[in-house]
Amino acid sequence: MRRYTYGYALVLGAAFGLASTARADFVGQPLLGPLTNGSVATGSTAGAADDNDGFDSGVHIFNIWDGGDDVYVVNWAGGNMTVNLTSFGPGVDNDLFVYSPGALDSTGDYSILGANDSVTLLGAAAGTYYINIDTTAFSEGGYRLEVIPAPAGIGSLGMGVAALTLRRRR
Repeated sequence: MRRYTYGYALVLGAAFGLASTARADFVGQPLLGPLTNGSVATGSTAGAADDNDGFDSGVHIFNIWDGGDDVYVVNWAGGNMTVNLTSFGPGVDNDLFVYSPGALDSTGDYSILGANDSVTLLGAAAGTYYINIDTTAFSEGGYRLEVIPAPAGIGSLGMGVAALTLRRRR
């Protein structure tokens, strides 16, 4: 009976190990940037190495994003952030993945819609972010990347107008 217990424990341990999220790893690959608020970068994934697999950087568990990829470092001071990616050229479909500081495991911040991808992070903490521009084979090509502050909410706009009104009265 004990033999089976150890066997089950090994199978369960392996299953939990495979089910856990892969750790993103940008070590050993070229990192572009650093970018900051208002940065614009252009480049091409054509001819770039295939170091990542979309959601899980540094590993290839899905084997979907098997084309070239570029990774940018972003030094963000904090606050709402929008990252826009525009792909250029016939058949070009770069996809956008944004990794938050301290959360380099599988990302939930991504856009894989087509030629125009965008990710908005509300209340983004200050720190180092990574932007992974990844592709599938034969869809690599040129892109334009923008890192901009996300639009402020109506409440923030109202507070700004109130502050200006109070200032004007003095």
